[in-house]
Amino acid sequence: MRRIYVDELKKIQVNILDWVVDFCDKNDINYWLDCGTLLGAVRHQGYIPWDDDVDIGMLRSDYDKFINLFNQSNERYRAYNIENNNAFYYPFGKVLDTTTILYEPNEKGSKISVYIDVFVYDNAPDDNRMLEIMFMKRNIYRNLNLLRTLNHRPNGNIMRRILIYVLRLLVKPFPKAYFVKEMVKNSKKYIDINTQRIGNFTGFTNVSCDKSVFKSFVEVRFEGKCYKAPIGYDMYLKAFYNNYMELPSIDKQVSSHTFIAYVDD
Repeated sequence: MRRIYVDELKKIQVNILDWVVDFCDKNDINYWLDCGTLLGAVRHQGYIPWDDDVDIGMLRSDYDKFINLFNQSNERYRAYNIENNNAFYYPFGKVLDTTTILYEPNEKGSKISVYIDVFVYDNAPDDNRMLEIMFMKRNIYRNLNLLRTLNHRPNGNIMRRILIYVLRLLVKPFPKAYFVKEMVKNSKKYIDINTQRIGNFTGFTNVSCDKSVFKSFVEVRFEGKCYKAPIGYDMYLKAFYNNYMELPSIDKQVSSHTFIAYVDD
């Protein structure tokens, strides 16, 4: 195994993305560059200079089709979520390059492979209060899941550490995947209801958008190639980042990810 660093990691991620895009095109599955990857494509025509991951998004029907079919297409790249792999403790999907190993944040953390994230977007309630409740539940389940699955020594003063230890004892009796599955159940609450909005209820941001944003797709450049973006990407990015073409202050131009990665040569 050979240690890999950010530049090579990005090449592996783009290779995963290309395989996924080719599969989606052949199987009539819509996707779009999502989150910071879409922002990077629009603002930098590639990765945000201080970023080091790739995100794509799909509507629920496309996402379910993708998860159900993708692993039949090859052996190297594998698509997992909690619904097709009970040992995979993420509420959204990831596509992994199984010839690699990636530890987050280090060898004492979780062991996975180099991946790209696949976020699922579900029907969101048109009532703003109900929307807030769905995001609030998502955040509660995520925090409980962290308490249930992480065992490292908590940070902070003695009172904070005691509180976290007590909460860990309270959530320990729950099955390991329980809170992740509750997040997914919450995300699907309006799956059979025709609403005007969609939202990401398994990711990390409280973002919702009118469905007209995704009525069709356009091409954007990312790392020298063309990929899909929603026709309303301007509205979408404003929902994420407000004035998205303005660079953040220097102190915020840092990666939010910590990892150690290896490739099997």
